[in-house]
Order: sequence, then C-alpha cells, then structure tokens
Amino acid sequence: MRLVLKDPESVGPFTVYEVFRDDSDGWANKTVIYPGKLGEEYTKTFGHYHPEGAPDEVYRVIEGEGILELQKKHLGNDQLVSFQVDEVLLIKAKSGDEIVITPEYGHSWSNVGSTPLILLDDWEVGHTGADYEQIGKFHGMAYYLVELNGGPRAFPNPNYENLPEPVFLTAKEFKRPS
Repeated sequence: MRLVLKDPESVGPFTVYEVFRDDSDGWANKTVIYPGKLGEEYTKTFGHYHPEGAPDEVYRVIEGEGILELQKKHLGNDQLVSFQVDEVLLIKAKSGDEIVITPEYGHSWSNVGSTPLILLDDWEVGHTGADYEQIGKFHGMAYYLVELNGGPRAFPNPNYENLPEPVFLTAKEFKRPS
C-alpha cells in the first residue's frame, strides 16, 4: 500500500483490506476494508483499471460507509495518456447501494466509516499486474481521500497533470441511464 499513499511513510492498520472469493448469490468476490487511517488518508484499496473490452463490474455495499473513486482514462490520438484523467467521481455509498463501473474508469474504494466496509462484486475475470500498473506508477489514484474537519476531502495527487475537479455524488445520483 505504501506505493499508493499520499505519505508513503505513514502508519496505519496492519491489515488494510482483504478480498475473498464468494460465489454465493451470483457474486464473485467479497472485499472487506477495515476502518482506520493510513496517516491522514482513509483506509482504501490499491486501485486498478480493467483491460479494454472487459465487462462492466457491479459492486454492492453490504455494510459500512465508503467512497468509490472513479477516474476516467484520458485518450489522446486513440492512445492512453496515463498521467491525465478526464473525470473524477467520488461516489458516497452505504449499505444497500449498487454501483456499475464501466471499463474506462479506474477505481478504488475508501472506508470513511468507523466499521468495516463490506462489498460484494461480480468480477469473475480476475486481475493481472497490468491492471494495477498505472495506479502504482502514479502513486495512487488522481485524488487522495483525507479526513478534514470530520469528513472526507479530496487532495490532488501531484503525479497527475491537469486534474479535473472531483465531483462528489451519492450512489443514487451516479446511476447512469442504460
């Protein structure tokens, strides 16, 4: 996790998150993100992109409060421009919410609550190192989520250029037309 932290020297929980195979009820995986801070950042997942042509991914929040950070890939001359993103959405989610992620969005979850954030997802394809490479290369997602005045604040990652302002939404506001 140090590679993707705002402050790589920060300390926090020994176990930040775990992913379990859970093929019950049509879901493929269960992710548990433990509460706490990594320095001033909320605990979070590493973050990744899916390969081109991958299916959409659906997450369901089972328990807890989280923010899903989505960053849309930037293409220039049909080539990925890795140090830029076109859009950053910070989706506040709670128990019962479902969110569909399309492949052009990199994503990471942060636990902004005081209890474990438990998620189910339908991603059956698996991951390779390439899925995580860009996020690692730029030391995290476009914004770091830190606690300020008792709530989450987005702090820009200086390794990206021309960052758009992040947009905070609820899971209901994020629902996109099919």
